[in-house]
Parts: sequence; C-alpha cells; structure tokens
Amino acid sequence: MNYPKHIRKVPKKRQAIAPYNFVELPNKIIEAQELPENNKYYPENERNTGRIKCTLTTSSPLYTRCGLTQEQFRKGKEAKDIPDFSYTDIATKKPVIPGSSLRGMLRTLVEIISFSKIDLVSNEENFFFRAVAADKEDPLQSKYRDKLQNIKVGYLQLDKNTGQWYIQFNNNQEDSYIPVKESELEKNTLPSLIPMKKENYLPQYIEVSFERDLDEKTILVDEDVEKYQQKGWLLTSGNMLETSNLTEAEREAKLQTKEGRKYHYIIPKLSDSIERIEISPDSIKDYKSALTDFQKGKPFKENTKNPFNENIGILKDGRPIFYSQPELGKSIKLFGQSPNFRIPYIPKGKETAASAVDFIPEELRNLEIIDIADAIFGWVRREKQSDKTKQSRAGRINVSDGICISNIDDVFLEKNPITPKILASPKPTTFQHYLVQPEETEAEKQNLKHYASKPREKTVIRGHKLYWHKGKKLNIKLENSDEVSDTQTTQIKPIKSGVSFQFNIHFENLTNEELGALMWVLDVAQDDNYRLKLGMGKPLGMGAVKIEHKLYLSDRQKRYKKLFDSNNWEIAEILEKKPDYKQLFENYMLVEKLKQTGKFEDICRIKMLLQMLSWPGLQNPEKTTRYMEIERKKSPRLGNDENEYKERLVLPTPLQVAGVKLECDCHSSQQTSVKSDPKSPEKETNNTPVLILFKEQDEVDAKVIDIEKKEIQSGKQTKLKTIITYEITGSDSQATEVIHKKEVNLEVGDIVKVKIEKVTGNSIRKVKQIENNKQEVVSD
Repeated sequence: MNYPKHIRKVPKKRQAIAPYNFVELPNKIIEAQELPENNKYYPENERNTGRIKCTLTTSSPLYTRCGLTQEQFRKGKEAKDIPDFSYTDIATKKPVIPGSSLRGMLRTLVEIISFSKIDLVSNEENFFFRAVAADKEDPLQSKYRDKLQNIKVGYLQLDKNTGQWYIQFNNNQEDSYIPVKESELEKNTLPSLIPMKKENYLPQYIEVSFERDLDEKTILVDEDVEKYQQKGWLLTSGNMLETSNLTEAEREAKLQTKEGRKYHYIIPKLSDSIERIEISPDSIKDYKSALTDFQKGKPFKENTKNPFNENIGILKDGRPIFYSQPELGKSIKLFGQSPNFRIPYIPKGKETAASAVDFIPEELRNLEIIDIADAIFGWVRREKQSDKTKQSRAGRINVSDGICISNIDDVFLEKNPITPKILASPKPTTFQHYLVQPEETEAEKQNLKHYASKPREKTVIRGHKLYWHKGKKLNIKLENSDEVSDTQTTQIKPIKSGVSFQFNIHFENLTNEELGALMWVLDVAQDDNYRLKLGMGKPLGMGAVKIEHKLYLSDRQKRYKKLFDSNNWEIAEILEKKPDYKQLFENYMLVEKLKQTGKFEDICRIKMLLQMLSWPGLQNPEKTTRYMEIERKKSPRLGNDENEYKERLVLPTPLQVAGVKLECDCHSSQQTSVKSDPKSPEKETNNTPVLILFKEQDEVDAKVIDIEKKEIQSGKQTKLKTIITYEITGSDSQATEVIHKKEVNLEVGDIVKVKIEKVTGNSIRKVKQIENNKQEVVSD
C-alpha cells in the first residue's frame, strides 16, 4: 500500500525531542490463519495448548494504581487520592500487577510485530487550532486568517424543543462589539472585575452600562446598569496564564510583552429589531468533543464565578458569543468565547472537524479483516457488523495477575508515597510530532503537513506510540510540589527496581505461528538488551520490565485420563524446547506474507520497535528524550524565555534519534540487506537499501567532540578521571570512553581509531581508543 512515509533524516536544526516516538504504520494488514472451533481441543500436531510461566522483574520503578474499595467510593474518594500499588488482598496489600495490564502490554506488541490493524482509535475527539500570533512561515497562519475574516458577536438562543442552537444579532451589525484595554477599564467603577494579573483571574460576563466619549476617544463603563444610556455586557477573555505558577509581578510583566493579552470586549444588548442564524449541529458536536480543560472550566472549578460548563463549555442560552459571519443562507460553523477563538481543522473533502481516525488509511482499519492479534486475543467490534460471526469472538489466551514473589517488606521505592513530576495529557494536535512529515517537506516549518492536509494523500498518523527507556536511576519526584495546584498533582507508591512477580499465560488451540508471535515478544523481553514497558509514568522512564519465561505444552488426552499424579494433580505438561516457534512466526511473516528475504528484525518497522525497547535506553536521555517546554528558561530574567514549540520542530524517527545510520528508503517494499563491515565504503546496488550495522570489537574512525576532566575525592587521595565523547564516523551515535590516571593527549576535533566495546541495538555505547592512532587532520 502506498501512503506517505516520514522523512528519514531530519536536519539537526529542525529536530524536536520527546520522551516518546513512533513505530511506523505497516504497509498492509496480515490476515490471521483459519480460526479453530471453540468447542474442542485440537491434536498436538495441529494446534498448541498449554501455558507460559513468566517471571517479571522490574528494571526501573513500576507503578499500577490500586482501585477504590467500596468504603472509599462511598466517601467520595477519587482514584488519584489513593497512592497504593495495586493489590487484591486488603489485609496484606501484597503488590499485584493486574492481568489486564499485562495482557494489554502483550497485545500492543503482538499487534506491531504481526502487522495487525490500527483499531480502537477514538474518533470522538476532534482537532481545533488557534494561530493568532503565528509568524508568516507557520503553515496555519494563512488558514487561520482566511477563516476569521468577518467576526461578529451575537447572543446564544436554544430551542428547547428541538435542541437546536441559534445566534441572535442586531440588524445593525456595525457596532457588533467594542474592544477596550484593561488599563482603560481600571479607571471605571467595576468592583467585580478581576484584573488579568491576579492569580484568581478567570473569564467573566459582567452586566454593565456604558458610554463612548468620541472626543477623548475613551469609553465609560459602570456596573450600575442605569448610569449610562447604552446597556450590555463586559466579556473578559482568557489571559493565557491560567495554569502558570507566577507571582503577581511576574504575571503583570508577562502581560506587558508583545504576546500578552490586553483587551476585553463590550457587547451591546440586543435591540428590538433582531435576526437569528442557526449554528450547524455538526459544529456544535465538534465543539463539545474538543473542549479543552480551559473551556471545561477546570482551572476555575472551585470558583463560584466559573462561567464554563464541563460538558458544553460556553454554550448557555442568552450568553453573548463571537462567530464568523457565514455566507448568505448558510449556517454558522465557527464560534467561540472571544474574537480569536479556536477553529476546527477541516481536511479537504470533509465538512466536519478532523480526528485521528481520518489519518489512518482505511485499509489499515478494515474491521472485516481478522488479523493475528484478533485471532489470539479476541475482539468486540464497536460498530455493528453485517456478519454476526465477526461482531465478537473470545480470545484463546488468558493472562493471570502478576503476584509479587519478593519480600514485600522491601519492595517499595520509598516508605511513604511520593509526588511524581507532573505529566500532562498527550497533545496529538502537535502535528509536527504525530503526523508523518514526508521527504518533500524537508522538515521546514512552512512545508509541514497538518490536520487540514488531505488524509492519506498528503500525510497519515505516525504509527504506534511508545516511550523510550531511561535506565535504572531516575529522577521521578516532583520538586517544590507546593508551587503547583493540587489538581495537577497525585501521589504514588511505586515498586523499586529488582522486584519480581510471577504470572501465567494460558493459551488454547494456537497455531505454531500464533504461539510464535507470543514467544517473539517474550524472547525480546528476556533479552538483556531490551525491556518492555508497563504501568504509569512511562515518559519518566518508569515501568521497564524484564520477563523470563518457560513454555509448557499440555497433553490434553493425558490430562483428562487421570486426575492425580502421585499426590499432585495430573497437569500433563511438558517443558517445550522445540520447535523454535519464534522462527516459525518470522518465516511465516517474512516469506509467506510479506514475500521478502533477509531477516525479520531488519524490516524498518521492526527495527524501530527494537530501538524503542532497547535497554538501558539512549545515552543522553535528558538531551534527547525530555519533553520540550513552552517556557524553557534561558535566563533568570523574565521575558527571556524560549518557546521550544514555536518553531514546530519535527520529531525524527526512532532510528535517527538512536543514531542508526539507515541509508535506505523506508518507502520501499524490498527488504533491507545488512552491511556488517562498517569499514567498507557505503554503496547501494539494484536500489536495495543498505544499513551499516555496528558490532562489538569493530574498529572504526571517531571524532573527539568533547573532553571533560573530573577530580574525584577517594579518601585522602584525589584521582583524575577524563570522559571523552566521540562522534562515530558512519553513524549518528555518540559514544564515550572513561580514562583514569594517565594524561590524555587529545584535543576536540581530533580523529582517532577506536574499538567498539558495547552496542545496544545499533547504538554504540562505549568505545576504547586504540593506542597511538591519532590521525593528522589537514585542511585546505
């Protein structure tokens, strides 16, 4: 299937960073093998029944939250108020990992490796945007300006019989609304007005009377509605500081900047001569589905003056509202709380706001196809299917809870609950991360594809979202928790590294290839070079787990012929070592279904997955996998902050982030061939993609890019340690070498020969300089 693929090499100056990345979409869905009948066990030579005994060990702190007890629920407790790790025994509170969590983790990975459909993506959330202060290079700037050419104001009217919303307006629309600076309002008698600099600021609707002084070019406003002849409402807008933790002086300074809000709006009351236009029901639906926390009133939840409704935002009968004047005879589609309101992304060919589902190619979400993940785990379709047999089916796998087998007196990271760093909800509207940016964009800001681009033809979603590992030692605690709102924080009691749990995966009537898909995931989970992810706090590096396993096959005839084996139950299990189910699965996928040669793990999609699972993760996680910030302090002086999102930097592929030199066209349906000798010249033949694959003990050229000397106090002695960082020729990797005692005769920029000592995935971690190999660098 042909659809856009992400740019394989984002220029360094245009690279974004994030704690997550994406495994690209498959080229097609691989259909499952014929499904068995569910009323019998098949012979061992046809299908496999048995269990996989698993021991899960945490490699970084792990947390899955406990549910509420009936008593806690009756008292009105919320889940976030309960810090306990999940448990089933109230008396001991022994840690338990829910089987549903383990099952979900396994299913996600099986979906990726088996090229299963992209299902269970919500189409309920529609995407909106605002581009008021966007520069001329921003791809949304012109779209926003063109849509909001003729902004008017009117009053909402709800027909309670039909549920239809209208906007009423005066026949004379010349004075639709009057912008007025807050500094002017502060000169008037407005005791209810909360200035934007105040910490308790919120948008308000204040009934007022007013009068214009045309000579002085000012406006007089008063809450005494009889003081002036003209009547109306003072509407105060958002100040963009609702969730910031700034002092009043800092807030005031922010508001004085170019980007700071300064205006409120006076809206005259309706006259006797009024008209009305209906609001498109689809637009109402889109608006309600895309409400932000601000529009739901969450920042002002405890304030009695909160003007917003959690379910319908600003929609209230009789309330003033801004809208874009539609063409004659058309319904209103664009409206909002202030003149610069958010508008929907509407892709070409659609009438309603875009959602993530629009950008998944139809072939990859075809519910008529039963894929391998469906076949193993079962399914329930949300939409009604014409064929009832495809509506739902039970899975052939059961995952038990993971029971803690470590000493429960010493399993928690800390004795008392901790407050972790705040993690906001995902922001899929950050299209430069979540949508494919094809090669043609060159990752340049003005060329970027977004949610108003034509789906499939111009762009698609990036794929499966996963989080990078960040090693064992994590800084997950929130510092200065007193400075943030209680609504933003939670408490948790995570398990520390090195704690073990046991669980079983029971399966019935799986083919060799289906069992092989499970074993592929578990074999990776058992490999020291990889870890799976589970539980809460994945962006912080939490939830890295290793799973060791043993496969037991069941002899069903023997199982039912005898009840006891001596003093034990007869379980009729055999520890299975052959055949290699993982290899059978790979052969099935690669040769039979994808019609390719080579290695399964060299498929671009699988290579991306393995990079995301690689352990202990990237070398400089704080530099490469932190969240970007809207206000990243460059200087302690207010106003010299850097908005890292403003330039719409593009998130590279996992392979580029990890430093894998992938000289191939990921659009190609051909299989990659591996060049194992990094010293041989790079070349491509017959359009076959070429990958430089580094391995331990290889000797490669490296450029010195940083030399850091540290003095370490050991008892009464001071020891010298030198850390050299190299850039590896033929790779985007950076590797380090630590040298003790001896003097280092190197300078930044020197080219040296090094031997690779450690490789994770295809990322070089450690190297060692080969003695006396410094090369002379001659410039022209």
